[in-house]
Amino acid sequence: MAGTAAIAGCSGGSGGSDGGDSGGTTAGTASGDSGASSRTIKQGYLLPLTGDLGSLGTPMRNAGTMAADQVNEADIAISVDTQEEDTETTVPAAIDGANALANAGYPMMVGAATSNIEIGNRVFVPKGMLACSPSNTLPTLSTFEDDGLFFRTTPGDQYQGFAMAQAASERLDGVETAATTYINDDYGQLLSQWFADHFEQTFGGTVQNQVVHDPVQSSYSSKLQTALADDPDLFVVVSYPQSAVQLFRDYYADHDTGRPLMLTDGTKDPTLSKRVGNPMEEAVGTMPAAAGPTYDAFTSAFQEEYGNPASAFTAQTYDASAITLLANAAAGENDGQAVAGQMNAVANPGGTEVTLDNLAEGVEMAANGEEIQYLGAASNVDFDENGDLQSGSYEIWEFTEDTETGINRLDVVDVNQEQALNPGSN
Repeated sequence: MAGTAAIAGCSGGSGGSDGGDSGGTTAGTASGDSGASSRTIKQGYLLPLTGDLGSLGTPMRNAGTMAADQVNEADIAISVDTQEEDTETTVPAAIDGANALANAGYPMMVGAATSNIEIGNRVFVPKGMLACSPSNTLPTLSTFEDDGLFFRTTPGDQYQGFAMAQAASERLDGVETAATTYINDDYGQLLSQWFADHFEQTFGGTVQNQVVHDPVQSSYSSKLQTALADDPDLFVVVSYPQSAVQLFRDYYADHDTGRPLMLTDGTKDPTLSKRVGNPMEEAVGTMPAAAGPTYDAFTSAFQEEYGNPASAFTAQTYDASAITLLANAAAGENDGQAVAGQMNAVANPGGTEVTLDNLAEGVEMAANGEEIQYLGAASNVDFDENGDLQSGSYEIWEFTEDTETGINRLDVVDVNQEQALNPGSN
């Protein structure tokens, strides 16, 4: 997945030490005792502000720019110039947006959100741009030839496929058969397949049908009829909010038998059940858990800043923004490869701990060459050699009318690499 009021780009002082910095209004005053040269970090955002994921992309963008604002509001010699581009939840628009950022001199971006490699093939890699996605869960990104330029603050869907299958087999009573319908993109197809592999090979179930559906259709009745033809014990839907509204309206109109439903991260929208017009009490969902060392501090800060509760992937977006700012500061220049070379150094264990509470100070420390370790809102954010997280935790959730968020967290489960990557080995 990729990902709202526009934030004006800001720069401090008279330009950066790398000679390539530019910006708009001045934010903050250069700290007199700082050892860092006055410079501007250029950070782009490539997120879905409209389209099928628009309801998720807007708060994600807010979380990302919240980190940039913390730096701009601090009394340090470093400022952040930002530019955002809307993917419109389509690959062509995402490619256009990535090119716009690259052409404007942005060496790094928070995004994209959607699970697609084409953006990297067409833009990130050939233009040497670092991308840190808060929500791209595509399994094949782990082996993508990215020149070391791609990182993500959420685990791949190999892990989520296991979490889904485990929840179906161990949490839901009497589930031995399942059918899936999945959105017509890499995210949908691969997550459906990883669920099927784990459900069958690891937990001994049977997946009767896997049926693809296109986004934003006027009716999904024929797709539902095909998927549910063999009367499965469980119906799994891998989709996005805008498409899921019509899909579930059709489901409850003609195909509801009271069977349990399983949703995924793409449809964790607190307004979904209300838009469908059904409480969806039989539905459970999975998504990468936001359970990092500073999660509670992040949710409080987000609520105070925007007046809304933190939602899906907002914590991961804040982490992606914070880490790229720290890595850019450590690199000392707006160059994608240079920033990529500092990502593990600022995120993995070792050095002074940096969190949401002292992010601007951490940026200054990184610029001064000090060793730091970022501790995140969604996770510890320890990267492996592929730019992936080294472990995965998953939230089991349900819709509810009893909480302010519309979502109730039922449980958090941990999935290790052996479980995730080797169906049938457990």
